[in-house]
Amino acid sequence: MSESPPGSPSGNDQYQSDNASRHWEVALKHYSLAINAVVQSPSHDEAKKRMSLMASVLLACFDSFIGDHKQAIRQIQSGLALLETLRADRRQASLPQPEEPVEQDLIQMFTRLVIQAKSYDMAFHFPQPYVIRLTPKVGMTTASISDGGPPVSTNNAKIPEVFASLHDGRLAWDTLCEKIMRFTEQMSAYVRMSPMNILPIELKQYGKGFDEEMEAWSRAFSPILTSRMAPAKSTQEKTAIAVLKMNQIMGRILFNMTFSDSESEFDQFLMFFREIVNLAMEVIGDEERRAAAKRCPNPEFCQHQSAHADIFGGEYTAKHIKPSFSADLGIVPPLFVVATKCRDPLTRQQAIQLLRTSSRREGMWDSELCARIGSWIATIEEEDDGVADLPRPLSSSTEASRLSIGSPGSISNGSPAFGEDIPLGPGGNARWGSRRESSPLSPQMKTDTKLVPERKRVMVRAVEFDLQKRVAVLQCGTRGLIPGMLDMRTRVTKIVW
Repeated sequence: MSESPPGSPSGNDQYQSDNASRHWEVALKHYSLAINAVVQSPSHDEAKKRMSLMASVLLACFDSFIGDHKQAIRQIQSGLALLETLRADRRQASLPQPEEPVEQDLIQMFTRLVIQAKSYDMAFHFPQPYVIRLTPKVGMTTASISDGGPPVSTNNAKIPEVFASLHDGRLAWDTLCEKIMRFTEQMSAYVRMSPMNILPIELKQYGKGFDEEMEAWSRAFSPILTSRMAPAKSTQEKTAIAVLKMNQIMGRILFNMTFSDSESEFDQFLMFFREIVNLAMEVIGDEERRAAAKRCPNPEFCQHQSAHADIFGGEYTAKHIKPSFSADLGIVPPLFVVATKCRDPLTRQQAIQLLRTSSRREGMWDSELCARIGSWIATIEEEDDGVADLPRPLSSSTEASRLSIGSPGSISNGSPAFGEDIPLGPGGNARWGSRRESSPLSPQMKTDTKLVPERKRVMVRAVEFDLQKRVAVLQCGTRGLIPGMLDMRTRVTKIVW
C-alpha cells in the first residue's frame, strides 16, 4: 500500500490503494491456477514429484508473504511427504548416485523452509494439524533418539577448522540446526510429560555433543565473522554474515535452555543477547544508510518521519527503510528471543524497537507481531506487583556494556562500537550517532537497575493470530509447569494493529 513507513510523505493514496488491489487480484488468480495445476497433475514419476516439491516451496513462500501461515505450514508438510516419497523411490530403485545439482539446491531451500516452520511452531506452540514433525512417531526408543528417520538435508560434511566460504558455513549450520530440532522433537516425544519442549536435566548428556558441535561451528566461522568489516566486503555478504551469526547465537541459547525449567537461567546469556542486538543494529543501520542515500540524497529536504518511539537518545532515525519480505530467516527470530527472554530492560527495549522499525516479514516471521508480543511480555514482567525487588548487581563488565554498544562479544568478533568516529565507507556501519549512558531514556527504562524476579517471569505459551486481519490472541504462563496444573501466572490478551 505504501513504500514508506507511516507518517512519511506519499503520493496519491487512492491511486496506491487501487494499484495494490489490482496486484492482489492478479496474484491470487495465478496462485489459484498454480494450486489447481498441482492438484490435477498426478505425481507418479520422479520428474512430476520434483515439480510438485518446487511448487510447494513457491506456494509456501507466497502464503508467508500474504500472511497465511497455516496454509504455508500445510504446503511444507505436503513437501516433506513428497520429499520422503522421492527418496523412497530412489532407495527402491537402488540408485547409488547422489541427488542431481538442481535437486540439491531444492533440498537446501526446502531444508531452510522446514527449519523456519519448525522454529515458528516452537515459538508459538501451534495446535494440530499445524505442527511440523521432522521424525516418525513410531519405534521411539532411547537407542533411536539420535537417528529416527531420514533428515531433510543431505549435507553430511564434518565441521572443518575454518570454513572456506560463507556458503559452507551456512550449509553446515542448516544441517546442525535440523539435527538439533530433530533431537529435541524426539526427546520431547520420548519424555511424555515434557511441557513446552522443556526436557529433564538428566537427559542433557544426550545433547552434549550438539553443544560441542555448535562451539566447533563458531570457531570455524570466526574468521568469516571478523572479515565482514573489510572495506571490500559487499553489503549483501556483510549482512548475510551478521544474520547467520545471529541465528547461530539464538540456536545455542535455545538449545541450552531446553534443559532448564527456570526462566532466570536465561540471564547467563546476557552478553549473547547484546551481541544479537549489536549485529541487528549493523544490519538495519547499513540498510537505513543505503535507503536514506537513495531516497533523500539531500538530507536538508528530507520529510520522512519515524512512526515509532525512540529509546536510543534521540539519534536513532531509521525512517527510510521500506517494508520488506524475505523467504529466508534473518534478524526477526533472534530479536524476538531477545525481546521475550532478555530481562535487561534496555537491551530488551532495543530489540523491540529494532523489530518495530525494521518492518520485515521473513518467511512466516513478522517483525511487528514479534515486537508486540515482546512489548506485552515486558509489560507483564516489569510491572509493579507491590513486592520490593532486589537491585540488579552491576559488575564493572556489566556496567561497561549496558547499552549494547561495543559489547565484549562483538568487539572480539571484529565489530566496533557504534560511536561518532566510525566512517561510512564501503562496507562500513551506518552511524546513528553516539548513545551514551547519560542519554535521556523513556520511562520504561527507569527499571534498568532492577532484576526481574523469577516469580514475575513468564514464557509465551500460545499465540493464535491472523496476519492478514492483523489480530492476535496471546497467552503466557509459567515455564516448566506440568500440563494440567493450575498456573497462577497465566495471562491472556488480544491485540489488534
